[in-house]
Order: sequence, then structure tokens, then C-alpha cells
Amino acid sequence: MTPGATEKDLNFCWYSKTKGLAKVKLGKKEDLSDAKVYDGTVTDINRSNSVETYKASNKVSIKGALEKNTTYYYSYSNDGTTWSKAEKYQTKDFSSYKIWLVGDPQVGASGSEGQGTIDDVNIAVDTYNWNKTLEMAKKKDGDASFVLSVGDQIDYAAADEADTKNVRESEYAGFLYPSVLRNLPLASSIGNHESKGTDYKYHYNNPNTEDNLGATNSGSDYYFSYGDVLYIVLNSNNRNAAEHSKLMEKAIKSAPNAKWKVVAFHHDIYGSGQPHSDFDGANLRTIFAPLMDKYDIDVCLTGHDHSYARTYQIIDGTAIEYGQDSATNPEGTLYIAAGSASGSKFYNLATQKQYYIAERSNNQLPTYSTIDFSDQAFTIKTFDYTGAEYAKPFTIKKESQKDSAQQLIKKAEGLSSSVYSEDSLKKVDDAMKVLKEIVASTSKDKGAEKLSVLYDKTNNADNAKDPLNYYGYAQGEFASKIGDTTTTTLRAGFSSLLDKTLLPDLTTKIPAATYDTAYANLKKAIDNVEYKVVSSYGDDDLDLDDGEPAAKTTVKKAALTIKKGKKSIAGKTVKLKKGKSFKIITKRTNTKKKVTYKSSNKKYVKVSAAGKVTAKKYTKKTVTITVKAGTLKKTFKVKVTR
Repeated sequence: MTPGATEKDLNFCWYSKTKGLAKVKLGKKEDLSDAKVYDGTVTDINRSNSVETYKASNKVSIKGALEKNTTYYYSYSNDGTTWSKAEKYQTKDFSSYKIWLVGDPQVGASGSEGQGTIDDVNIAVDTYNWNKTLEMAKKKDGDASFVLSVGDQIDYAAADEADTKNVRESEYAGFLYPSVLRNLPLASSIGNHESKGTDYKYHYNNPNTEDNLGATNSGSDYYFSYGDVLYIVLNSNNRNAAEHSKLMEKAIKSAPNAKWKVVAFHHDIYGSGQPHSDFDGANLRTIFAPLMDKYDIDVCLTGHDHSYARTYQIIDGTAIEYGQDSATNPEGTLYIAAGSASGSKFYNLATQKQYYIAERSNNQLPTYSTIDFSDQAFTIKTFDYTGAEYAKPFTIKKESQKDSAQQLIKKAEGLSSSVYSEDSLKKVDDAMKVLKEIVASTSKDKGAEKLSVLYDKTNNADNAKDPLNYYGYAQGEFASKIGDTTTTTLRAGFSSLLDKTLLPDLTTKIPAATYDTAYANLKKAIDNVEYKVVSSYGDDDLDLDDGEPAAKTTVKKAALTIKKGKKSIAGKTVKLKKGKSFKIITKRTNTKKKVTYKSSNKKYVKVSAAGKVTAKKYTKKTVTITVKAGTLKKTFKVKVTR
């Protein structure tokens, strides 16, 4: 099972020895007497794991059928007559829920005996530990909605024609062995060990892949929504930034009301493992980090380095330190590098702890993380396969809606000198320069553009003209040097972002208070901008022979007021009993801009297009109502009472 396009959807995929008809039936009764049958598609394959040979990949997608907190049973068939054993699937709440995060199971990598051969003992050893991790997650945190694996599910990194011993399918058999995966959907990203083969796309039925963006032999980018969270899964083996950007833009448009935007891909662009974080991971940072900034991504989940790392919030390479256990209304993206879920392989940590790292560990035990989502909080906790805490919990809280730094800067840049006074615009400009020093955008980074232009689409071979080889290591004239030694990191000067995050004299970490002050000062300057005195002339005033001076008109400052009855409610908290309503009395002065209304949580407090506020459901937390007329904005909070 894999997640469908939304929380109400579910996708299925399985291999069969013969080609037939792909069918799944789903019902609420264990005997499936109430089940509905869904038809799917069948693709010809010829895959073997040295025990069985499979001729078909079967995929079925169920749309709009699932309800929250409901027990279902499913079965699949290749002919519509013979059905598999019924398996249970239980949905959870769609608004507040938990997922499991796992990194690099990489079944077959442990180096036990016979690696990459028909007698590969590694597969059995790694399968055992991978299953043990999932069983502990089930025992300790069994209320998860789905599993998210950030790549390298298998180890043997060969193209189809090179896998003469059928090692890859044997490793997939080990990865898919745990019984937990019969009852819990699995979302996964494509790792560098999967990317060269075609088998990944036959094993998974990922949603929203029709545009084939970010593709390699194995598959492409995709996305799905689950409750208030938009998940975007990128194939980081593809270095075409324009394709990834197009997919992300489409995904975000599909979920305009998402409270959280989460991106997952394999390579840890802000990790702390020795083999990758300062080399191929850093090189790929030039491509993917600007996309996180551009689309205001909350959390980026990665793997690759087989060691756990959590960063500070990062925007344009600047690390913002909010605290060790939480961040409230933060700017930037939180990056997580998951450890190894099977323990098949571990790496040392980088000798020098990078400036952007808040916590890291490579205590050599298999691990998994839980992530809890609600409309106002994200919390990650990490455990080893004995259930013991492996890393400190961390929470992001969203207590109010506000513009990102880039959105605020865009507003400031949009203020016209023909409308606003010179003095007030100077205050805006001065405040904007301070904020820009912190979050200057590198979305136009020339290095990232060059990597995209020269990207080698052949995938299975290295192109000497490409600055990076297949694995993301710098090559030729693009590689940096330390003395006479050539490294695999891109040379200084190739990418402004890479320089800013690798060269000690340029790296930046600031306390959250520094950012918050810069943001607040710019917002205040924008809110207090003053209209200038201008002259306007009617048609009669253009007759210069009448001896009369042209009419001069003063344009007054626009204003917006909001009231409940006769009392102003701007910036205040209004108590409202569950089920009760009131209408906001809105007055505009010197502006004809349309008035709009928005609730920070429509589940509890709804506001209509006409400004009618209704308390729908009790909550301990306040809900913010925002009233806008052009650039004018007023807010107040609603406290729902019983």
C-alpha cells in the first residue's frame, strides 16, 4: 500500500507470476461481504528474486472512499476469482495524526557475507533488523497513519542489465517482508542505490506522477496531501532544478490551505555524516536548498548519511537558532537527516560539527522517528530499535499566520514612490536592507543554474562535461583542491550558496531575536508608510489660458477599522459561545479595495465572505481572524467558550 493523492485515497501495488486483471476489494466487514471491487492497470515485467519469477506489476488506486477513524479490510486478485487473504487497514484522524520516519534500510548492505551474489547473507541479516525496528515502532507507536522512508530501501546499485544475479529483487523481497507493511501505507523516496534500476517504479504506486518530472530510470517526483499537510517527495538523483520547481509549484497549488509543507528526498543537503554532508550532499545543496526557500517549506526530511542530524532553522544558508526543544512561528526550513532503520551500514560523523547543526548522533543502532502533526504543531521524536530515546524531541509551533520574510520583502519592494512619501519609504528601505542581509535569496544562484543546464540525463553513465558525476561528486575543472589534492566538492566561486555554507569566513548563525527584530522593524515600517501629497488635474484645469491655477488635491492616508457592535476589536480577543455568531462591522477610509476575511482555523471558527463569524467547535486555543483591504490589515482573536 502507498498513500493516495489525499487522505481519502489509497493506492496498491503487487507483483504476480502471470499477467491478468488487477483488482482490489475494500470493505468494512472482515469477510468482505460489503466490499466494493476496484479495477487497476497491469504492466508487463520480467523480474526474478532467484526463487520466483514475476511477469506483471499490478496497480490499483482507490479514490474518495476512506473515512477517518475507520477499520477496513482489503484483498487483491489477478483474475477476479482467486483472492488474497484479507488484511486489516485502520485509518486515523485526518487533522491530528502521527507518521513514522525511517532512513536508509538499505537491505543487503551490512557486509556479512556474499554481498551482491546469489548467496547474499546480508539480505537475511538486514531484513531481520529492519523488521525488528518496525515491530518496535508498532509496539511503542502503533497509532501511525503511514510510514515515510527517505530512500535507499535496497543496496545493490546496479542497472537492470548488470544485475545478473537478481540481487535487487532479493533485496526488495527483504525490504517488503515485514508484516507491518500489509497494514500501513508506505511512502518512499528514491535513493542513489535505487535510481539506476527500473524496479522501484514497478514496486510502488505513487500518486501524482503523470508529468514524470524529476525522473530517472527508477521513477519521478510526486506529492500527496494528508489532512493539513502537503507532502512533496522529490527524486534527488535528478539535478534538473526547473523540473523539481515545476512539480513543487503544482503541488502547492493543489493544496492552497495546507498548514504544513513537508518535502522529502534522499540526499542530506544539510546533514553531518562524514562521507556525504560536505561533499555530494553539499553539492546538491546548491540545487535543492533554494527551492526550500522559494516555496517556504516548513520541514525537509532526508537520509543518505546513515547518521541522525537536526539543523537549526535555515534560510539562504543562514542558521537561525530558536532553541534546543522548540521554535515558535519560525522563519526558514528545519532539515532532518534520518539514521539507518536496519543498521545495515553506519558512517562516522563529520570531524568538524557544521555551524547549522543543532543535534547529531551516529550511535550505531537502528532507529526510527515519529512525527506528530496538528494544525498548530509539528513534533519529531527519535528512538532506537529497543524503544529507547535516541535524540531529543523537537517541536515547531505555529501560533499565528504571517508573511514569510521573502513575502514581506516583496511587499516592501512593491511600494511606489509615486504614491508614498520619501521619508516613509526610506524607513522601509533601511529596514528592508537589514532583513535582506539575513535572508538574501539565492534562488538565482548561477551554480544551481549551471548544474541544471549541464545535467546528464543518461543517468547510467557519467558525462565529463557535467560538473557532477552520477553520485553528485564534483569532477574535472569543477572540483575544488586542497593543496595538490583534488576533492569531490565543487570549487569555491561556483555557487554563492555553497560558498556561504562551506567557507568558515562566510557561514552565519544568528539568534532568533536578531531575525525577529529585523522582521518586526520592516513590518512596522510598511504598516506606517505614509501617502505623499500629490497634485491632480481635471479636464478644465488643462486650459492654461484662463489664468486660474490648477486644482491641487491632497490624498489622505487610507484606513481600515473593525468593530463588534460599537466597540473596536482590532488586536483584541472576543469571547464567543459555541454555535453563536456575530457580524464584523468594517469601515474603509480613502480606499476602494475589496474587504476579505480569513480564519486561522476554520475547524473551530468560521468567517464568511460577508464577515459573519461563527464559533463551530470548542477549543482551548484562540483563533485569529484577519481582515484585509488591499495592503491594509487588521486582526483579532476569538476564544470559543462552551
